[in-house]
Amino acid sequence: MNADKDYSVVKNIDLVLFALYKCGGAEHLVHTEDVADRVFKYPLGKHRFRWERYLYPDKERVARELRRLKDMKGMKYVKGHVNIGSKKDRRDGWMLTEVGVDRVREIEPHMGKALQKPSGEHHRYTEDNLRHRITSTTCHKIYLKDPEMKEAQEFHFTNMLYCLPDAPKEKVTGAFDKLIANAKATGAGDLIEFLETARIRFDSFFL
Repeated sequence: MNADKDYSVVKNIDLVLFALYKCGGAEHLVHTEDVADRVFKYPLGKHRFRWERYLYPDKERVARELRRLKDMKGMKYVKGHVNIGSKKDRRDGWMLTEVGVDRVREIEPHMGKALQKPSGEHHRYTEDNLRHRITSTTCHKIYLKDPEMKEAQEFHFTNMLYCLPDAPKEKVTGAFDKLIANAKATGAGDLIEFLETARIRFDSFFL
């Protein structure tokens, strides 16, 4: 993190990114309206993301920032969509990418004073559940015996990600991105190190 950066003025994109994180966006898809509701619980968000005449959250402004975060100067901080498809089959939801979690971890220490505490309960990431989810896999057990993971096979990697061995690369890498983003959200250094090692060991999925 650059110590020279000025965090005294919170950017709209960081406000929305942080709200998505607090809604659990490192673990699962979050509806645009839920992100807007979280943003609106911050005094700063209530000032910036409101209707002109009435004190209601402006979902469209929040959605605009989320779209920007999908591809901002070549960086993808989030993935997802707002209201895709017909009304009957409409899909809406957003998640943090690994890069997005890195950004949240960078700004999080500075956000408290700038935003003040929002009303309502904060979402809490449960490291214990994540740790059990990862350490119970054969892939991780191989890593503990051999940090270079020479005996690990591709199916060990895909099984850990709940993917079939012949699943498309996009599905495998998407599942991995979600898992490592979750690990970074909890701050579990040993799990992050394992996942980074696994990414190098099975780099063919990421080419």
